[in-house]
Amino acid sequence: MKSPLMFVLIFATGFILPAYSQQNLQKSGQQKVVRINPVKPDTNNPNRKALNKFSKDNMFNVAPPSKVMKPEEVKAVNFYSEGSKKGKAGDYPGAILEFTKSLDLVKNVNTYLLRGYAYLMSGNYGAAIQDETEALRMQESLPKSYFIRGIARFETGDYKGAKSDFDIYLDRDRTTAIAFNYMAALAYMNQDFKGALENYNEVVRLDPKYPDIYTNRGMMRHHNQDYKGAIQDYNEALKQNPDNITAYNNRGAANMMLKDLQSALNDFNKAISINPKYADAYDNRGRVKQALGDLTGACEDWNSAYINGLIASRDLILKFCK
Repeated sequence: MKSPLMFVLIFATGFILPAYSQQNLQKSGQQKVVRINPVKPDTNNPNRKALNKFSKDNMFNVAPPSKVMKPEEVKAVNFYSEGSKKGKAGDYPGAILEFTKSLDLVKNVNTYLLRGYAYLMSGNYGAAIQDETEALRMQESLPKSYFIRGIARFETGDYKGAKSDFDIYLDRDRTTAIAFNYMAALAYMNQDFKGALENYNEVVRLDPKYPDIYTNRGMMRHHNQDYKGAIQDYNEALKQNPDNITAYNNRGAANMMLKDLQSALNDFNKAISINPKYADAYDNRGRVKQALGDLTGACEDWNSAYINGLIASRDLILKFCK
């Protein structure tokens, strides 16, 4: 058997970033990114969790007008209020129905704004973009419409449009951690790791409990060669969730870069003990075993990685194993 030392590690992102093009992030061949389907929202998605909270705390709270209104306006406001209640409760399809009834009677900028958000949360990103564009046509200085349209554009793959919308939104409102999280994803996609880290720092400043933020920022610190800082973030992520296999895997990668092979091995062992089908951890543990001179164990791990779906491990098997 051949046994040259290898230190090319695989990061696992779980949901580390919002949905994005896998191809853009695999040019270096050093990482595997799990793409999140942008059409069917995942309630385990950190941004999805943050948006659900944002729905209750920040959206659907616009009060209806108090002026004397015509009968059709009264009906429109009633539908609007009912839509807001349903949206706040997480019944987005119901909210869409009520907002549509309201818009059939009166075209109102806030109704377009909130229906667009309900479409966003229902996964109908095209409709969300249309509603927010109409809201901005009626009132150009409407920050939340840029925010909502930016997310919808991101999820449809219009990254240039998404960045433009987030730039405008953040020029007017820098209090929303979700916007900075998406900006970090956009920077990461362009391999602007410094920019991504700066945006993640803002997320932490605004919301230290943002879902998976320390796993995210840890990976950016790793890319900026701050391996000790990355480990600190992964430690914090594991305090919040002791079963975070991504944090174990990525902390193992950082430990290996610091040549702490035993700690790296322990981290990969832990990740695999939590999920015995975790292909990335098998692949990385194989690299540690190879570095420690256990090529037989390395080949066993690479074979496990390949069996569990990591096709790239096949190249290692062919090159180093009998």
